[in-house]
Amino acid sequence: MYQVKQVENYCTNVDEIISLAEKYSDLFSNRTKNDTYEFKTKYGVSHMKSMFGFNMPKDLEEAVWKTVPDDKRFAHSVTLNKYEPGDYLPRHRDSIGSYWKFKLVFLRSDKPHFKWYDENNVGHYVDEIPGAYLDMPITLEHEVTKIEEHEKPKFSLVFAWGE
Repeated sequence: MYQVKQVENYCTNVDEIISLAEKYSDLFSNRTKNDTYEFKTKYGVSHMKSMFGFNMPKDLEEAVWKTVPDDKRFAHSVTLNKYEPGDYLPRHRDSIGSYWKFKLVFLRSDKPHFKWYDENNVGHYVDEIPGAYLDMPITLEHEVTKIEEHEKPKFSLVFAWGE
């Protein structure tokens, strides 16, 4: 049986991060078909936006790490994801081999969109508590369902440790 749980208050300055993410909205890269940072799975191509640590402004990077208890010196990467109405991330497993651990941190979502699948292929939604990270196996299949027209953009952070 998969063990999936949220660890609350991992990041406590969510509003500050979102405010800066909105300020730098032009720095997000499209992750859609035929774009430089396309994210493709066996279930399809993503439709979302990401800002990667290598192009994150200094004040945003500092805000991301300000309250996170992990040491940034050991992190392989940090990615800030933004999902606007119509955006989604198809079902997938994360990249075993390029990194060995990751943490997904929920920042803002009007309703649950993160869905993980158990060993019986049954999908389960997570109540996305702002500032909580999801403690889950790296091999767990999951997706982000389509953001609806009336919803505010959904934001999340992904920290990875690896090569």
